[in-house]
Amino acid sequence: MTNHSTRRQFLHSAATGALALAASSTRATAKAEKPSLPLPGGDLNLLTDPRFTVGAKFRMGQFIQKGADPKAAEAIFRSLTDLEPQPWVDAWSRLAQPLETQGATLEAQGKTEEASAAFQKASFYYGIAKFPVINHPAKQAAYRKCIETFLKAARYLDPPLERVAIPFEGKEIVGYLRLPKGISRPPVVIATGGVDVYKEERENSDLLDAGLAAFATDMPGNGECPLWYTADAERFYTAIIDYLVKRDDVDGQRLGILGRSYGGYWGGKMAYVESKRLRAAVDWGGPIHYTFQEPWLRGLKDDKLYLWSILDSMIYANHVKDFDELLRQAPTLSLKAQGWFNKPAAPLLAVNGAKDGWITIQDAYILLESGDPKAARVYPEGGHMGGDPGANKLVMNWLRAQLLR
Repeated sequence: MTNHSTRRQFLHSAATGALALAASSTRATAKAEKPSLPLPGGDLNLLTDPRFTVGAKFRMGQFIQKGADPKAAEAIFRSLTDLEPQPWVDAWSRLAQPLETQGATLEAQGKTEEASAAFQKASFYYGIAKFPVINHPAKQAAYRKCIETFLKAARYLDPPLERVAIPFEGKEIVGYLRLPKGISRPPVVIATGGVDVYKEERENSDLLDAGLAAFATDMPGNGECPLWYTADAERFYTAIIDYLVKRDDVDGQRLGILGRSYGGYWGGKMAYVESKRLRAAVDWGGPIHYTFQEPWLRGLKDDKLYLWSILDSMIYANHVKDFDELLRQAPTLSLKAQGWFNKPAAPLLAVNGAKDGWITIQDAYILLESGDPKAARVYPEGGHMGGDPGANKLVMNWLRAQLLR
């Protein structure tokens, strides 16, 4: 299959043939931490096998923080001996399925609020089942269930959620639009990214609480996006802007974009591509130039915190066959190589932690050193996306200042 093939064609062929909470630790910390020893007389599992223990502890804690049942999550991590997709999907799907059934029962009884909560929790577990990327038939199937149960839950959200399908190059762009309560024609922010967090996994209540409408969509290379993460995929976001400026219920003259993690790249790039139509752009922990270069990519081979190989997630999103092809393709994404730095840019905020082990902080610095002045917040001791509980409020306040004035 060529890079010109659509993502939907890829997902369909793979299926018929058999498929950002931010990290606050650094790669250096992960490498330095001593792995747990196996339990006496016990078999190795994800939490005790030195190959996995650092990442497994991090991911388990992350899933629990997001809402996974602690005992059930630990039982899964202790029951698995490796990261083979089918057992991973099966284990988490077993948590999702009873909640899905419960949601249907509650819905039939007219208990819509409780039904929505059950469907939402089922979608959450299906989302973990497909994690980190849908590069295997079992994970593709889990993602379809994640979408299905999310949309069942979304029927009862307040404020409401609208599933939007925008015609695009013979296919469609899928997004979820929500408007804040009590505000006529609010500004609207395109929320996108990262490499392993899909649109169903962020409700964007932070944007709504800030008085901003949210248009959630998958970035190129993940979820339902019809394009891969390639140097010309910005046309995906241009098409979304074309659509939003024509809607009567949002203010298309007050547009922003918020790119998180690996999707932060699109926040940074669209500040240049759509400098006249965007009033605010955020690159929150995203790559710009140095992350796409060979020295950084080779260094990611040593990372343990991601649990899987983060390079596998990048390989999937970039739609390349292996690491060597990633080394050749990734540099073409550099905004410096593409010549954007000397062009006008919309107001742009860069946020990250200085000790991010996945996306180098040098990418935030090169934005500040180039072209129009930018805003930035660097957390000197923080990891990926800053690793600070105050970062989200900071980003929302900055967006409000740009879009509500």
